[in-house]
Amino acid sequence: MKVTHLQSSTQLIEMGTIKILTDPWLTDGEYYGSWYHYPPFGDENIATLDYDYIYISHIHPDHLSEKTFKKLPFKKPVIIHKFDAKFLKRKIESLGFGVIECDNAVPFVFGNGGSITIYAADNCNPELCGK
Repeated sequence: MKVTHLQSSTQLIEMGTIKILTDPWLTDGEYYGSWYHYPPFGDENIATLDYDYIYISHIHPDHLSEKTFKKLPFKKPVIIHKFDAKFLKRKIESLGFGVIECDNAVPFVFGNGGSITIYAADNCNPELCGK
């Protein structure tokens, strides 16, 4: 596995032949124009990104940047936790991307045999509260 830090919480994770772009916020002026990167990532770098999947941890704009999503070169599937509330799923779909929802603690297996396991982050242990 190889992890390349791009900006903020955005990483490119390579697991054999699978590449996952995580929490893409690569454009400047997030949070009503108040958050910027230094140094800037640049549109030319966004245009050359190579990935097979996108992973989004949660809906905050420094993890799901609408401006960045509109500049991504490929509309690849987006992997998210299967939250009880569907805000994140609907937001991603409104941007034209397909969504793969993963159940808590259940591995999602990629074609190359690698996998990702997401653990719940929606205010409770789903085993206890049913979310």
